[in-house]
Amino acid sequence: MQMNLQMQALEKVSENIYLLAGAVSSLAVLITYYLFNVAKEPRIHTSNEKLRAFLDKHVHTLKNKYYPSCFWEGRLQSVMGLRLRLSPAFKLPYRREIVTLLDGGQVGIDFLEPTQKKDKEPSLKVLILPGLTSSSQTSYVKTLAMTCQSAGATVIVLNHRGLGGVPIKTPRLYSASNCEDLVEIIHYLKRKYPGEKMMTIGTSMGGMVFCQYMVNHQQEAQETFICAMVISICWDVVNGVKNLEKPFINHYVINYGLTQNVKFLSKMYRQVLEVRDCWDFEKILRSTNLREFDSHFTAPQFGFETVMDYYRSATVIDNVDKFTIPVFGLSSEDDPLQPLSCLPIKQAEMEGSNLAMIVTVRGGHLGFLEGVVRKPFHYMERVVHDFVTGVRNHRENLLGFNEN
Repeated sequence: MQMNLQMQALEKVSENIYLLAGAVSSLAVLITYYLFNVAKEPRIHTSNEKLRAFLDKHVHTLKNKYYPSCFWEGRLQSVMGLRLRLSPAFKLPYRREIVTLLDGGQVGIDFLEPTQKKDKEPSLKVLILPGLTSSSQTSYVKTLAMTCQSAGATVIVLNHRGLGGVPIKTPRLYSASNCEDLVEIIHYLKRKYPGEKMMTIGTSMGGMVFCQYMVNHQQEAQETFICAMVISICWDVVNGVKNLEKPFINHYVINYGLTQNVKFLSKMYRQVLEVRDCWDFEKILRSTNLREFDSHFTAPQFGFETVMDYYRSATVIDNVDKFTIPVFGLSSEDDPLQPLSCLPIKQAEMEGSNLAMIVTVRGGHLGFLEGVVRKPFHYMERVVHDFVTGVRNHRENLLGFNEN
């Protein structure tokens, strides 16, 4: 009897050792995979040696490996990017200005002055353009604003129509292919800061709108801006939307979530918007994905016959050669809205390009998270801090490079 009990105990110990060995082996495989396939230095794609030299000299974060958080998968990074930065309850103390546009619409511009700026230090204005339904108090916009502020810059955040607590006054919102509102705001800022050149940080749709501005207002862009950084933007909208429609997580989590956000915004302003006869609001509110929403709402609002006409108009990948200022793109290979195959790598490496693409292996869409706890500053913010500091102190390395 005692012998049987001893044998059972030995078998139990052996089983536990076997399970422990399996767990250790699995963990070792996971750690090995992380160290060799996930944690890597970003790649820089550009034919423009001046842009490469600027990054090499002034954006030191790019010289080291990026160690993503344990939520390294692109969809998780995209979802957790809003949750692992700042609490929605934390509000930045912006100074608000309301600007009335030519058609009677209004937008809110929020200003944040630099902290502890010395009189002899060079000044810099940074215009931040948020994503699709983001505003100046959205988590990642707040952390970018705080980052630019700590780098000694004056922050200017443009809230798109209907966002940032400013209700719409006219039956119109915004789109990724239309930069009319941005042009008006840029003219407003040029009157406010005569003779000063600014830089822009455009995130997701905000960066797409700025690209439309650069393509369609080439001379003005060169006269007004030192450079631009565009983060997680959709360079190729046609194929980006296709990727969002892939099962399962892309379609039923990412695509669905974005669709609910834009439907909520259109529903909020339905009473003002519905006076136009270009859409059927019942179809808009029944939309189950972005393609359906854009087909029923965005495309007809801006005069496009089909949603594909709108997507082609918003696509900028084939117009990179029209950039007249230095443009730095920060993207991740696993961005569900714009994977590696959609990024303008070849365009950045073409002779005469004014684009430098910074591409990480992981990071998702506006994620670029590090660690597992909530904190304001992650990899994206560290890159931006180096970049803004470099532009503020060494803008001469970027100004006038087109004429040399």
